Amino acid sequence: MRKVLVICYYWPPASGPGVQRFLKMTKYFKDLGWRPYILTSKNGTYPVMDPSLEKEVPDDLEVHRTVPKELFWLYNKLLGKKGRGVSVGFIGMDQKNPLQRLAMYVRANFFIPDARKGWNKTAIPKAIELHEKENFDAIITTGPPHSSHLIGLELKKRTGVKWLVDLRDPWVNVYYNKVFPRTKKTKRKDLALETEVLTKADAVSVVSPGQKKEFEDRSKKIAVVYNGYEESDMKVSGQRTDTNFVISYIGSFLPSQNVKLFWEALSEVCNEDEEFRSKLQIQLTGNIHPAIIESIEQNKLKEHLNLSGFVSHEEAVRRMKDSDLLLFVIPDTEDNEYILPGKLFEYLASETPLVSIGPVNGDAAMILDECGRKPMMDHSDKASMKESILMRDANGVNPKYKAFTRKEQAKKLLSLLD
Repeated sequence: MRKVLVICYYWPPASGPGVQRFLKMTKYFKDLGWRPYILTSKNGTYPVMDPSLEKEVPDDLEVHRTVPKELFWLYNKLLGKKGRGVSVGFIGMDQKNPLQRLAMYVRANFFIPDARKGWNKTAIPKAIELHEKENFDAIITTGPPHSSHLIGLELKKRTGVKWLVDLRDPWVNVYYNKVFPRTKKTKRKDLALETEVLTKADAVSVVSPGQKKEFEDRSKKIAVVYNGYEESDMKVSGQRTDTNFVISYIGSFLPSQNVKLFWEALSEVCNEDEEFRSKLQIQLTGNIHPAIIESIEQNKLKEHLNLSGFVSHEEAVRRMKDSDLLLFVIPDTEDNEYILPGKLFEYLASETPLVSIGPVNGDAAMILDECGRKPMMDHSDKASMKESILMRDANGVNPKYKAFTRKEQAKKLLSLLD
């Protein structure tokens, strides 16, 4: 059986889409002829935690950890925060605060390509040690953090081992880089690192067709490997017994996802339908930006709002299934047609009706169409948003989403190493 080392900063007890991708896919590696080994961080800076995911790590999976040498204590001091965790997208950042502006400048220009690069100091020697012992047939690096790919780059230079780069998000063109005060020198350096990684890697996997277009001219072999969903996760049963109408959003809810017209449309439906108003609940689960809450309150919907922080993945899936309508929003940003959040696949697999807002010709819109769901609505299309609420019982379920299982995606990923 061939051996592969997966180098990933995020691993349980950390949580989030980056953890889910390889925690789920590596379960199928042995059946596909590959024995996986994991190299990850110990006590890293994780935006969210879910210790329950540790139960999903197979007993026979070797997981090696090294402690990052990071300066987050200094960074958090500038932010006025305690602890080690830092949100990747800087949700809640007050750009009017001089210290927080300084923190953003430091992050943008002194942490290239990202603020987790301190892990490389301990991860590179450990990866070399493991390779000398196991003689891996291949290595996989996954990011963000994209600094993890520099670990793979160093191994490639020293050993010549076959190397697959897995890009879950854009690198230079990731959305938060557009708001960072990056200097021209920083931009040049970051682009040079991105290009070197892409050209030196033996293969590249990305999570959307748009990403493939962005990187294919600089890579030898590239393919789309969707995030997909884990079939066993979706066996969770709903627990609701009430007759309320629950509209849910699950995950980080950023200002760029605040569709004010949707809240206006929802308020109008409440004013026109007293029974609907009496049953409506807006359930937001995760890291919710204050701008979202403000818009809800401005539209006199506060009495319907239920807020909760991050929950376990199992509970998140249960909430998807317990909802009557799931709100799915692509950020209203430049090049958003290429954004394809991993949560879409679990939303689809929950078989709960969706109201989807974003670019109508984007990658996410294409997936909705392939799965026979209601089409994506533009951020400015208030009439369609209102209609989607009024026609809330007419969003049928199509089994075509079953083509996006984690097992099928694992097959695509490993085929790049053949």
